[in-house]
Amino acid sequence: MSTRIKSFSDRLTRTIIIIFLVIMTITSILAFVVITTGVYSSFKEHFVDEIGNISRNITANLEKVEISAVNIADEVKWHIKTPELIISTLEYEIDVNRNLTGCGIAFVPDYFPSQGRWFEAYAQIVDDKPRVHNIGSATHDYHESEWFKAGLASKGGLWTSPYLDKEGAGTLLCTYTLPITDPEGKLAGVFGADISLEWLASVLHDIDVSENKIGLKPSVMPEDQGIYSFILGPKGEYIAHPDLERYLGGYNFSDFAGPGTSDNYLELGEAMCAGKTGEEIVVMDGRRYEVFYAPVSDSGWSMAIAVPIRSLLRPALTLGCLILILMLLGLFIVSRICRRAIKMFTKPLVQLSGSASEIAQGKFDTVLPEIKNEDEIRHLRDSFDNMQKSLSKYIADLTETTAQKASMESELDVARNIQMSMLPMTWPAYPDRKDIDIWGSITPAKAVGGDLYDFCIRDNKLFFCIGDVSGKGVPASLVMAVISSMFRTLSASEDGPDKLISVINSSMSDRNENMMFVTFFAGELDLETGDLKYCNAGHNSPAVIKNGVPNYLETDANIPVGVVADWKYSLQKTVLSPGDVLFLYTDGLTEAARADGSLFGEDRVISNLAGYKATSSSRELSENMKVAVDEFVGDAEQSDDITMLIIKKLPKPVPCSA
Repeated sequence: MSTRIKSFSDRLTRTIIIIFLVIMTITSILAFVVITTGVYSSFKEHFVDEIGNISRNITANLEKVEISAVNIADEVKWHIKTPELIISTLEYEIDVNRNLTGCGIAFVPDYFPSQGRWFEAYAQIVDDKPRVHNIGSATHDYHESEWFKAGLASKGGLWTSPYLDKEGAGTLLCTYTLPITDPEGKLAGVFGADISLEWLASVLHDIDVSENKIGLKPSVMPEDQGIYSFILGPKGEYIAHPDLERYLGGYNFSDFAGPGTSDNYLELGEAMCAGKTGEEIVVMDGRRYEVFYAPVSDSGWSMAIAVPIRSLLRPALTLGCLILILMLLGLFIVSRICRRAIKMFTKPLVQLSGSASEIAQGKFDTVLPEIKNEDEIRHLRDSFDNMQKSLSKYIADLTETTAQKASMESELDVARNIQMSMLPMTWPAYPDRKDIDIWGSITPAKAVGGDLYDFCIRDNKLFFCIGDVSGKGVPASLVMAVISSMFRTLSASEDGPDKLISVINSSMSDRNENMMFVTFFAGELDLETGDLKYCNAGHNSPAVIKNGVPNYLETDANIPVGVVADWKYSLQKTVLSPGDVLFLYTDGLTEAARADGSLFGEDRVISNLAGYKATSSSRELSENMKVAVDEFVGDAEQSDDITMLIIKKLPKPVPCSA
């Protein structure tokens, strides 16, 4: 089945488009930054102007209330001696000043003996008619109210903080208070002109900012709050806010500091309370805002507009998307032009590719196309012509080489058989012994490899080793044969794995001109007591299974054999109890790799050993591990020798009772 050939012209077109895309992207980013900065600055200037306009608008509305309050207070002053005239005056004034929620005068104690200690005449519109009644009483002792005390002490008018007037208007109010004196200049009481916070919210609600209604709505803030405004009193108390609870509950701006706000949140509140004008980027209510603020005339209040940062950036993002669309359109046009032009220029390459395919199928007499232009394509055509002439000679040489390779592979098969014959391959290894179960396996990555394992029993002690020669192939196999022979010779008379490895290391280091080394692990197991002496020369730490739980054996960091002739190798000891298993392996096991490059790893070795059953034999353990590796790597090619040696200390047989 023929394979579809990828088009060179398409690849070249894609390359040009990518280059153009990079250039356009850089240009777009620069344009985006300039546009975003310009739009952002323009919007900031707009909101700086807008906060001033809003502040002046609110000031104008408050001034109307203040002027009305001063006029009413002057009128009341002339009737200060007659309660009935005061009541009729208040009825008239509340009827003609419908912008007031209510108004009233609270007299000092016993000012009118006939009215009792408390006399607070309060006027409001009820059913579209003015109504005045005395709301002062023992249960409503206004003499102790902060607004009354502050009004008496003031030399002019002042605005109170929001409060709930239960006896009068029955709603949330802010009151403009003035001290009242009689014609002789004696302090008689306090006059108050009330505005409801709902009225103040409606004033803000009618102000447009950037085509958004930014008023304070008489409801809780929605989850996706956009642009909104709020007003703070001189002590940071909320005068108005979209969240009614903030001024209904008498909350202060500082009450909402902490989680969901930035470090400069309180600094913003302090600046507003100080009557400053400015702007600040701050995180509040869990969102990032640009806050523009300015004082509201002489009221002591401060007005702020909170604009989400995303609202400032949205126009810039819109322009960025437009630029992106234009860039994609430009790329499409350029790709179409490039594709047609490149196909025309690469047509000779297509013809030459067809001729090359014919030559690849063995048709060495295929006629190559004529190329008229003196360029690289013409040079390529001449190269193919030279290739045709040399292929025949190459085929003849290849035939001879193939025969030589077949002979070499036959010799490698013989070498592999010789190498394998040097390792213990008779299983079970000691069929007459009931105290030990041994199994070993080796899977070379090439015809011959550099892994080795060996064991023997002397004086009721099991001497064993496992090793991995650096490199692969024939050189590694020769070193493996030498090391294996030395171990077999030394273990017949030498005690102590550290001494055995030291002798091998000294011998190999003296004749190691090719700088090859061996990671090596040797052990001596007393089959009677289970005492295990071992020495590790840079090899992978074996795993030991005790009571069904696998863990890696603790090993010292000795260097591999063949590196330093006089290295002092350390001896370590442990005990294998009946039923314990010692699992030795080479790094070909842990470094077995999938096609994507991920390794089998030490954790998978432990996880597979964790499934070991006490009744399983060493052979079953080895075969289960090999199945796990094969399933992990799949069809990936084996890159290194995989060797395993399993030693299981068998429990002593229970003698039969007579």
